[in-house]
Amino acid sequence: MNTAVDIRKEDSTVQRYDDDQRADPFVQMIERVVLDPNASVDKLERMLALRNEEVENTRRRDREDAEIAAKRSYFAAMSKCQAELPVVTKNRNNTHTKSTYADLAAIEEQAMPIIHRYGFAVSFQPDGYNDKGELRILWEISHEEGHVRNGLGEIPLDAAGSQGKVNKTGTQAFGSTATYGRRYLLCMLFNISTGDDRDGNAIADGKAGDLITDDQARIIRTLIEETNSDIEQFCRLGGISAIPDMCIVDFDDAVRLLRAKKSRMEASGGQR
Repeated sequence: MNTAVDIRKEDSTVQRYDDDQRADPFVQMIERVVLDPNASVDKLERMLALRNEEVENTRRRDREDAEIAAKRSYFAAMSKCQAELPVVTKNRNNTHTKSTYADLAAIEEQAMPIIHRYGFAVSFQPDGYNDKGELRILWEISHEEGHVRNGLGEIPLDAAGSQGKVNKTGTQAFGSTATYGRRYLLCMLFNISTGDDRDGNAIADGKAGDLITDDQARIIRTLIEETNSDIEQFCRLGGISAIPDMCIVDFDDAVRLLRAKKSRMEASGGQR
């Protein structure tokens, strides 16, 4: 008796499985070929290959749809995030120039909670130096819905002061350059405004939104030429389309980094 019941249960299970399979027209067609004594093995193999191709195409379309949805979620969240990000307030004093500036810690403290709330994670990873001696920093922004954007920033080594004199050890220069890179990349990627963000190198008659003067633009161009720098890469890293578009608050930082690069080149006999 028990055996008969078990058999009926097994038969019932198999029957339900067959019914599910037969709901697929392609499976029904394969079944007819299998049951046909005149059908060739080649024909069956071709049908199975078509079936596998169909399944793979369906999976590919599903992946593409998921990627599109994730990308839309990413940009929608980024728009809302940027609308909520504040102008980061200055929190540090530069005793040399007797002025204030916003450091990386202040930017992260005021911006990262908002960035995280909208589902973003940000990472920076040093990746050695390029042939110009600039620190390569890999950046990545990932969103909780799955979309990821990444890229590379190349930052001139900060080994010298504003006058071009070396004032840091190799380790200190690496740490300072990495901090500057993270700071500027984070602000650029999320369009964070830091107001008077120039490490305290004050310009008495300049305001945060003002652009550099023609004379200052010439200084930047001269330094770019003297250091054999790539002007397009320089503008891209600074988030501008051309040198005259540079904000006056960024001028001193740009000069300092370019002069530091020039000093390194002179110390190495003109090698980039």
